[in-house]
Amino acid sequence: MIDIHELHLKDLQNPLHPSAFEEYNDYRILILRLPEQLGKKAKIHSYGFILSEENVYYYDKTKEDFTQFSDGINALYLFLDKKVNVLMDDIETVQEKIAAIESSLYKKLTSAFMDHWHDLKKELSRSERVIRKTVDVLKLFIAKSNAAEAFPVNEFNDLFEHLERTLRSNVAANDQLDNLYRYYSLRSTDRMNRSIYLLTIISVIFLPLNLVVGFFGMNTGGLPFQHAMGTMDAFISMIVFATLLTVGVLWKIKKE
Repeated sequence: MIDIHELHLKDLQNPLHPSAFEEYNDYRILILRLPEQLGKKAKIHSYGFILSEENVYYYDKTKEDFTQFSDGINALYLFLDKKVNVLMDDIETVQEKIAAIESSLYKKLTSAFMDHWHDLKKELSRSERVIRKTVDVLKLFIAKSNAAEAFPVNEFNDLFEHLERTLRSNVAANDQLDNLYRYYSLRSTDRMNRSIYLLTIISVIFLPLNLVVGFFGMNTGGLPFQHAMGTMDAFISMIVFATLLTVGVLWKIKKE
């Protein structure tokens, strides 16, 4: 194992270290950060590697020690390819969840939508930032390593294409969530407007009736309908008045 500077070792040990690629005299450091288990309480994991002229070492954070890849740079490609493939599967799973949320939203507007939306939005927004940085670092690593004779250019270009495709899928899923939120907001606003509209009609009908009731409730003499059937006449008058008012309001609304 080659001698590594203490600060570089701390970078490899840091579980939150962003993606990075640095070249030094005796070795190169490659750190790639990738999301894991998207849609299932996602975590972000940083994978650190030391590359010398002949060997490639992976820093295992669980063992707190280096593991040498027996097949060198090819083993590094296989390691990263496996992680990227799992990430691609996770993105597909998230897209299926979004499609299910979209289907249920078109059928019925429920408050549970915002809980699911918020969880997925938070994960996808964070993973998009992480993957975008990783894409840039991997591109730099390929460009710097391209001249080496033993470097598997085609394999790493394919890995880069997969990671870019994953980023595009992540962005598309994020945009789809934004569209669903706009649709949900429009539906919620429309439902609220209908409720306000209904309350307005009820207010228009019953406020004049309250005025009539208040008028007849005055403790004064000379009020109309004071004969034996006065209560019935007053009740019929209010019903007729309310009916005419309702028909007039509905006719006015329909005309507009």
